[in-house]
Amino acid sequence: MTPYYVTPCGSIRIYHARWEDVLAAGVFDPRDVALVHADPPYGVKERTDRASKGRSNATASRDFAAVAGDAEPFDPSALLCLTRPTVLWGANHYSNRVPGSPSWITWDKRNGSTSDDNADCEHAWTNLGGPARLFSHLWRGMMRASEHGDRYHPTQKPEALSSYVFQRAKLKRGDLVLVPYMGSGPDLRPALAMGLRVVACEVEEFYCRTAVNARLRSVAKPEAPETLGPLFGGGR
Repeated sequence: MTPYYVTPCGSIRIYHARWEDVLAAGVFDPRDVALVHADPPYGVKERTDRASKGRSNATASRDFAAVAGDAEPFDPSALLCLTRPTVLWGANHYSNRVPGSPSWITWDKRNGSTSDDNADCEHAWTNLGGPARLFSHLWRGMMRASEHGDRYHPTQKPEALSSYVFQRAKLKRGDLVLVPYMGSGPDLRPALAMGLRVVACEVEEFYCRTAVNARLRSVAKPEAPETLGPLFGGGR
């Protein structure tokens, strides 16, 4: 299977495909994966039309396509069967489908700001061992501690969170990270900065292109859409 995009250094490979299909194609050996970092569809039917039909205090500047797979309850069993160090965001929405663990991560998105009708925090199930941990980083609409400007995905997470997770997982230079639901790619630049290798999978071509041009433009010139193929019929 040919990647959608590979960084000049070769450490980041993006696939416009389901991660299961990438695995089946033999792109990576699960035994080589040092961390599975997943932000899957939670099965909550996330509203992606907030700009045009959202709440009166919505800060979204544009509408997004519906999150693929978000209309159905998420089943993490295939990822868990890889039996690798794993971080699964949004697992409070499917907590009955993950094993018990003391090692959850809570991301405090408010970080001292006043509450509104958005969630104050997000939770990730992990099998990393050790106690539960708290990461505080303001990320509430236009109020952000980092990455001020464009919003690339309806459920976008900060690159600072990816950096924290990689450190929490005690990754070292050259380790391989599997990102089965890449979205706009907040894992990519932190991985490059830490010298990690990444196999990132995403079924929406728009987000593959966004990840290359918005996330990786600091290390490679923006690519025209016609240079970012081929696309895979089996990747939807």
